[in-house]
Amino acid sequence: MWIIFLIIGLLVLGLLVLLIMAARYQRDYWRFRGIPHERPKKLWPVIKQIMTQSLSTEAMKASHYSALYSKFKGSGPFCGFYALLQPRALILDRELIRQIMIKDFWNFNDRGMYCNQKSDPLSGDLYALRGESWKEMRQKLDPSLEGDRMSWLYGCLYEEAAQLLLVVSTTLMKQPHSTLHIQKIMRRYVLSALAKCVFGLDAQQRLKYPLEDFEQMTEMALNSHKHGYLMNLMMIRFPNFCRLLRMRRTPKQAETYFLGLLNDIVEQRENSGVRQQDYLQLLMEVKALELITHQYEADKELKMHLQNELAAHAVVFLKAGYEQTANTLSYILYELASHTDLQTRVREEVKKAMERFEGNLSYECIQSLTFMGQVISETLRMHPITPYILRRTLNDYPVPDHPKYVLVKELFLIIPTHAIHHDPNIYPDPEQFKPDRWSGPRDSLKEQGTWFGFGVGARSCIGIQFAQLQLRLALALLVSEYDFTLNSRKPLVNLEDGIALTLTPLGVIEPGTEERAV
Repeated sequence: MWIIFLIIGLLVLGLLVLLIMAARYQRDYWRFRGIPHERPKKLWPVIKQIMTQSLSTEAMKASHYSALYSKFKGSGPFCGFYALLQPRALILDRELIRQIMIKDFWNFNDRGMYCNQKSDPLSGDLYALRGESWKEMRQKLDPSLEGDRMSWLYGCLYEEAAQLLLVVSTTLMKQPHSTLHIQKIMRRYVLSALAKCVFGLDAQQRLKYPLEDFEQMTEMALNSHKHGYLMNLMMIRFPNFCRLLRMRRTPKQAETYFLGLLNDIVEQRENSGVRQQDYLQLLMEVKALELITHQYEADKELKMHLQNELAAHAVVFLKAGYEQTANTLSYILYELASHTDLQTRVREEVKKAMERFEGNLSYECIQSLTFMGQVISETLRMHPITPYILRRTLNDYPVPDHPKYVLVKELFLIIPTHAIHHDPNIYPDPEQFKPDRWSGPRDSLKEQGTWFGFGVGARSCIGIQFAQLQLRLALALLVSEYDFTLNSRKPLVNLEDGIALTLTPLGVIEPGTEERAV
């Protein structure tokens, strides 16, 4: 019997030795490779962080990546650091960024997100797919969001922007002061526009599917985590194994709601034959084309698969466009309120453009607003949609002209968007809001490695035109009717607390009293 216990003891001891060696190798990974790197934390703080799940916020990550960028910039094409015990690379060189995002993109088209199309159909979206699956999906969807399609969607988006103006006016009339928490209103505007233009929730459909329920399910889908931190980490690190276990990210209640909503509205349209002028109609056309192309497959199974794909495409607009567009719009209004001279220039540009188009704020009129485009670009530089871009290497990648630098397979890469956007060597006076820095001829080659407003390369945001139209319409209508100034009691931006701005209807002079947002 003692021999059995001895064997078991030796096996356990051997396993512990292997684990210690593996942990030691992980912690010394970059030192062994001779790459400049940030030293790993001691083991106990890492274990404590995992056990207590005291995770870094996006702001903390952005600050960390900016510090790494400043410390190691110029030391090589990338530097190493550790996310808990996992080695990661922070990209420092502009040329390497171009290679990752454009030239050798097919080796880096994985965002490092978990998806399981069979067990969790809403996770199988363009944002999470990788490799050939992503390529096939992107090729199907690209034509639906080309520039000429935006003019077709313009009426749908214009109605929502006009409704935003009405909401602002009504809110101001109902309260004894003229200060608004602008971010909450912008979130509602963007959500309502997505509900109508992407999900087909017009006034009639909202009787059955109220916007309040839609907002609640959106918040659940975006912010509720089905699993804890360790399980989510395992899903990202070992996706194939987790798919075998049928693990999923989307809360079941949110999945049931969105699939049911879209099944209902799509079925209504298919039965009636009525063709609506919105993005859902374009998704339905993509689905119909796929049905024709794959007639040989079992009808019922194929239709369910394509309907689930349609739902995933619609929901990705919420994942990639809801909070991001609302936050960007809030930041733009904040910057214009902080720089009233620039606000006046935007207002004058809108006024002159409307005069050229006979008082009609048409699609062509909106597209002609050059300075407004500069304001949007500068806002996205100062307040990027995401403070960093995450990619995962599909195969080993030796960095050209740097023999000892190799991005190994499955390595996570960080492109520090915020740090690059605030690099004084790239953008002089980076903390100053200067839209005129975008007034000259655009150097697209340079911007590929220095500006990431909507991403770069083949995996850039597919909804760029859609988001730009949302931003431009809201700005054009608001600056035409109101003057924006900073609320005297809340001069600083903090999106978590909200942005308080004072709105004065143009032509109306109010007493210079301090007001308080409620």
